Amino acid sequence: MPRAKYFQTLTLNILGICIGSAIALLGIWSGIKAREHTTPPGSVERYNSSQAAVCAIWLFANIYFVNVMRAKMPALQFPVIMYSIFTNVAFTYGSLFQTIAQGESFVRKLLEGFLTAFAIATGVHLFIIPITSRTVVFKEMEGYIGLLRKTLGAQTAYLQSLETTDMFAESKEEEKSNEENKKKHKKKVNPHPVQTPQAAALKGAIAGLKGLHGKIYGDLPFAKREIAFGKLDAKDLDEIFNRFRAILIPLVGLSTITDIFERIAERRGWVRGANTPHDQTESWDPAEDGAKTEEKRVWNEVMKTLHEPFTVVVAAMDEGLQHSSLLLEITKAAKKKKGEDEESKSPGPNPGQPEFSKFLKDKIVEFYGTRGTTLKAWAREKGLSADQFDHLHGPSVDKNMFKDTDSQHLRDQQQLYLILYMEFLLYSTGVAILELVDFADKKVAEGFMKKNRLIMPGGRRLKKWVMSIGKEDSSIDTESPDSLENGSKNVYMGSGFNPRKDPEHLPPATIWQHFGNGLRVIPRFLGSTESAFGFRVACATLTVGIVAFLKDTRTFFIEQRLVWAMIVIAIGMTMTSGQSIFGFLMRVGGTALSMVFSFIIWYIVDEKTPGIIFFLWLFIFLEMYLFLKFPRFTAVWLVCIVTQVLIIGYEFQVRKIGVAAASASGQPYYPIYELAPYRLACVAGGSFVAFIWTIFPYPISDRSWLRRDLGSTLYLLANYHAIVHSTVGARMHGTEGDMDLKSSPGRRLEKVRHKVFGKLLMLLPSLEQHANWEKWELSIGGKFPRESYENITHRATNIMNYLSLISYATQSWSTKDGDKNYPNTIPTARHAWLHDLSLLVDKIGPTSHTVTSILSMLSASVQMGSPLPPYIQLPEPYNLSKRLEALDSGILDARHVEEPGYSAYAVMQVASGLMMDDLRRLVDSVRELVGETDFSFRVDGSESSFESTVVESGSDGGEGRKGKRD
Repeated sequence: MPRAKYFQTLTLNILGICIGSAIALLGIWSGIKAREHTTPPGSVERYNSSQAAVCAIWLFANIYFVNVMRAKMPALQFPVIMYSIFTNVAFTYGSLFQTIAQGESFVRKLLEGFLTAFAIATGVHLFIIPITSRTVVFKEMEGYIGLLRKTLGAQTAYLQSLETTDMFAESKEEEKSNEENKKKHKKKVNPHPVQTPQAAALKGAIAGLKGLHGKIYGDLPFAKREIAFGKLDAKDLDEIFNRFRAILIPLVGLSTITDIFERIAERRGWVRGANTPHDQTESWDPAEDGAKTEEKRVWNEVMKTLHEPFTVVVAAMDEGLQHSSLLLEITKAAKKKKGEDEESKSPGPNPGQPEFSKFLKDKIVEFYGTRGTTLKAWAREKGLSADQFDHLHGPSVDKNMFKDTDSQHLRDQQQLYLILYMEFLLYSTGVAILELVDFADKKVAEGFMKKNRLIMPGGRRLKKWVMSIGKEDSSIDTESPDSLENGSKNVYMGSGFNPRKDPEHLPPATIWQHFGNGLRVIPRFLGSTESAFGFRVACATLTVGIVAFLKDTRTFFIEQRLVWAMIVIAIGMTMTSGQSIFGFLMRVGGTALSMVFSFIIWYIVDEKTPGIIFFLWLFIFLEMYLFLKFPRFTAVWLVCIVTQVLIIGYEFQVRKIGVAAASASGQPYYPIYELAPYRLACVAGGSFVAFIWTIFPYPISDRSWLRRDLGSTLYLLANYHAIVHSTVGARMHGTEGDMDLKSSPGRRLEKVRHKVFGKLLMLLPSLEQHANWEKWELSIGGKFPRESYENITHRATNIMNYLSLISYATQSWSTKDGDKNYPNTIPTARHAWLHDLSLLVDKIGPTSHTVTSILSMLSASVQMGSPLPPYIQLPEPYNLSKRLEALDSGILDARHVEEPGYSAYAVMQVASGLMMDDLRRLVDSVRELVGETDFSFRVDGSESSFESTVVESGSDGGEGRKGKRD
């Protein structure tokens, strides 16, 4: 473990075993008192049923309580394991003690053994190849820089491929595979437009980038809490991560170009679409094949025009990433090759030189200034001369310059928006990289990068750390800030910023009501899923442990070392059945491997101690490598290592102290060829008992867990949409306030927006994890609708990306960001146009709130498994362009096309259209999953249809449903 994680775990482990030793002493003492009160005078009987019963009750209660804590607080996973091992051993042997002195001596030896192991581990951690959390984060940042550069290269390669390829065609390979699938599965397969190698490489790079971003988000808090000797402190790490986020969002937006061309091809009938009832086509679709050829030709020519400026600015941005990583010492400078010619390098300052920031800024501004050239090239393809296009920038606009048909005007406008979409996002990426470069230059100029210094976490950060250990994040479905981070409530921000309300109780107003709220915690705790899990673990543990507390079987328990089976149950039992089956197979497999490896280690050197020690080290080294390399199979290698050490260590102990001393505890000596199979039998038995109690009396399946988490994701997405909508409105009307003040509305919106975005990045991968566990579950009845869950997850991810893009693009509407990032525009003209736009948008009243409501409704249906209400009125795409032109024909004229606010509007229009399209498909996927309350029907041969108004239904919403909608 990295240092911060290790010391947090070490502190909690020591606290756990110290509490465990105190509880064990208390339990042993109470058992001895029960023996004293129930043993007749002069009796020499060693077994006492009352003492055994008391120890069994203590063991059950302890296992129940700590496993409830483990389920509710994942940070306590390792302390609970230590506590469980300690109490299992203490209470199973506690029924044998006749005096408290014997119990104290036993607990002391156990405690010394644990503390000695922790001390050895700490020494190795600190002095043998030490790894800090900051090192891990810096390595991840180095990989992040590399992935950013790789993504820029993949983006450039994809855009260049559009100069010659048909972006609306189906691939021959895909058509062939679809035909084969049709014959094999006898069902309809929906092909998509061609996925070129360049498009696949781009999507792969973006997926890796998002995964690494989520990993840094999880590791960053530990790095910020660490005491270190370095150059960048916790605030600097936060700043770098914020700059990374600013670069990621426009890059993700650029990667959606592939999806946009797919949607266009589907809507116009050029490829077979998803065939869902809500795949609405545009008003001018379907288009003829001749229009497809013309569309392809226009895009080929436009991309040829964009080739040179894109290539130049992307090369400069790549060097900017290299420059910032060098100055911040995230990466090391490459060594100069022998015979390298200095004149062969690119013109201008090289990365790492002081003048590079100005060079990059000039390149980005130059790229922004060439936007007119690309637009003129597009206008030329539309049949407009350069003079005519320049005339469009004048105060009057001749609408007849467009084609006569409204459909062609809309197609031309769509092309224009998409060109602006690409240019704006690439420019925004450049601005974000420039901000990272400026930050690196600032740290160098201020002297922070000259020498190392002692970095200490602040008192407030340590306080937050202590308060957050084991604390459940109750805001996973709401956006209330952390209690320690609340600012002064001088601005009303809406109920979403307040804690969740209790639908069965009003807020307490009296002391007695506050006391009653405290009492209600007890039944809520006992009735929780975590409490049920703790009860299952306790029952499973006592299923084996009862053998230790009965007179006729306790000797068998000790001799056959069944305490190890109890430990396997306590530390290996999981909440869901799929993970339990997987864990059962992995633990048994790991123990079987350890048995084989132990034989090899012991006999390959003819039982010579030095050779055994060397091969034991070698096998553990290789197993730890596999442990880290393949985290999915952690259970295999962890059990393998532990069992291996127990088997070899026991044989070494017998060699050292002799068979008589080793057997004094009641455990007979077994040679290694008998001991290893006994260990395997114990692990297999314990794992099997754990599996039985996971599915008995009823299983908690990964399928139900996946459905619950998916519902939470959709509700979280609804809140994210509401936040982004409020953010866009605040920027449009200029009501964000001073962004330098933590109490300003803009800053508070930014804080919760980033918080929810980070949670979504961490929650979405967990859905995939539960989907993987689900594969191991026993399928009884119908098959699991895996495809529907994958579609819902995919659409939710797309909507999150588009919302992030809208939030990011509209930053140009902010006064602070707009004046700083667009120096070659006139602020007064930009603000005047934005003011006019805000007034018109207010009159239109976009359907953003409807989107939030639908996402919340979908969340409730998925979580509860209840059918959707009938005839959901899906919001129409924003279509702001046509509605705005109806109010003010000049608001979207070409004379505004080079305004950054216009480009941001184009991005919002494209992204919102894609989001609405995904929302329709999301509704269809949820409807297919849970059904719909629809009692309408049609009688064959009749021209009339009949409809019921019942409000609840268990009807099937599948493909075979016939209704009035048909």
